[in-house]
Amino acid sequence: MRLLWDDQVAKYTPAYSTQAGGFPATNAQHIHLSRAWRTTGVAGEYLTLDAGAGNTITATCAAIVGKAPYPHNLSAGATLKIQAHPTDAWGGPDFEQAFIWDAATMLEFFTSTAKRFWRFYLDDPGNPDGYLHIPRLMLGAYLQMPPVEPGPTLSRITTSVVSTSLGAQPHTDRRMHLLAPAFSLPIVSQAQRLQIDAMFAAVDIGTPVLLAVWEESLDVEPPIYCRINQEQLEYRKAAEVGAMWALDLEFREAF
Repeated sequence: MRLLWDDQVAKYTPAYSTQAGGFPATNAQHIHLSRAWRTTGVAGEYLTLDAGAGNTITATCAAIVGKAPYPHNLSAGATLKIQAHPTDAWGGPDFEQAFIWDAATMLEFFTSTAKRFWRFYLDDPGNPDGYLHIPRLMLGAYLQMPPVEPGPTLSRITTSVVSTSLGAQPHTDRRMHLLAPAFSLPIVSQAQRLQIDAMFAAVDIGTPVLLAVWEESLDVEPPIYCRINQEQLEYRKAAEVGAMWALDLEFREAF
């Protein structure tokens, strides 16, 4: 299980190809997927990050985030890449990784790379909408979580509210259905506890993270854009011999 929580896209002022009125490129940095970046064209669009002179951004994964009711509109024929280079010249970038298309969130893992410039390249000339709609972009170094107890819970919950009349008739304020994954981590080292604590201190319970439950089988369970759904982390002395801690973690899907 892996978490992308320390998003680098949100930390820099991006350069971009185009942006439509009311849908600025900075929306791709926002935690709410309803606030999307929309381009005015469909070919050769990009968003670039510059770490500044003498600095680099280190990353091991990148994502194009979107899911109904706030999906992206990229077509299956699009060419989508994350690129990195020492300079803002992209004829032959030092690093380049293509995204495997999906109708929902696309997440790619790669070898740790540190460069000053990073660029999301989006080329979708056959897109019938005439623009590209991107809810959020994420880039950073993932947190490799401790082993998960077999049989994790991937619940689907409703946020609807129902009231019952005197005649036993239900009246529903229908809202959204959300994924609510929960995990038991039976073997957590002290170093892993410190990493999890740092993550929790940064994102708290309101900043979404990107969760890959089975990072090598994203076709089984796609990446989940979610937030931590508990107010405290309760570490227990692990039952496993040689292990230091055990921990339960709950998440709730976010948009």
